[in-house]
Amino acid sequence: MAFLAGAIVAVQGRINGELADVADDGLLAAVVNFSVGLVALCLLVLTRRSGRAALMGIPAQIRIGALPWWTLLGGFGGASFVAAQGLTVPALGVALFTVATVAGQTGMSLAVDRWGLGPSGHLPVSALRIIAAVLATVAVFVASSGRDGDGDNNARLLVLLALLAGAAVAFQAAFNGRVSVATGLPTVAALVNFTVGLVVLLVIWGIQRGAREQIDGSLPAFTDKPWLYVGGLLGLLFVVSAAWSVRALGVLLFSLVVIAGSLVGAVAVDIVAPTEGASFTWALVVGLAMTFLAVGLASVRRSGKAAWQDSVS
Repeated sequence: MAFLAGAIVAVQGRINGELADVADDGLLAAVVNFSVGLVALCLLVLTRRSGRAALMGIPAQIRIGALPWWTLLGGFGGASFVAAQGLTVPALGVALFTVATVAGQTGMSLAVDRWGLGPSGHLPVSALRIIAAVLATVAVFVASSGRDGDGDNNARLLVLLALLAGAAVAFQAAFNGRVSVATGLPTVAALVNFTVGLVVLLVIWGIQRGAREQIDGSLPAFTDKPWLYVGGLLGLLFVVSAAWSVRALGVLLFSLVVIAGSLVGAVAVDIVAPTEGASFTWALVVGLAMTFLAVGLASVRRSGKAAWQDSVS
């Protein structure tokens, strides 16, 4: 399920990038994405008694200390990721965007597991996993170096933005996983995620429009391409699957499986439906290969005795 969620992320990135092109506004594309997902989640949760009960029980969970209030902020990570998709995919392509988020997500997942922020609690960090995180980061710069000849002076900055978006996803998975465990329903965790994320995006988008002096009440029309709305539903599927599976896998292992699915899906999307900025170079190929190697290294598990000693320490 986590692997399929990763592939969904790649397709979502392509759709959100197209939506950003049509709207000429990456943040507006993210707002539309979250709005569609939130409407769908309201129908899924609020129309069922169990969903309403779980949602209404969150304040009590916070009061008794079963659910820290900051776990409700997972939507910040989702908002950052979707906004970065709309802003960077049209220029970088899905594959390079995915490689960049790999580094951010892998590195931060190590810290999140070590800090015990996820529903699985504190998880030991092995030397191989640290090496894998460093290797994935190096892979980003190798892959992005292939774009130097394209005259895109903002490529490095966009890659950095994608890195930060990947790091935010690690926190999102951890926080939503804890909300899912506390409420018993991953759809409720997703509803909280989309609500917070949409509020954040609306605030940022409003500030952006004010800065551009575009407060004229007009919005781009997307009715000629209704399939662009599907990105919000794909985001819903990702968040629900993440909230459900991260407890069993841990944040790092979940991230690695998602990364594998994202890479496979991203390359396929850039081949079948490439964006204008997407291009395959040897640097990108090497970067992808290094990323797969990093995922493989981080997936290696040591003997039970060594793992037990780490957990005791």
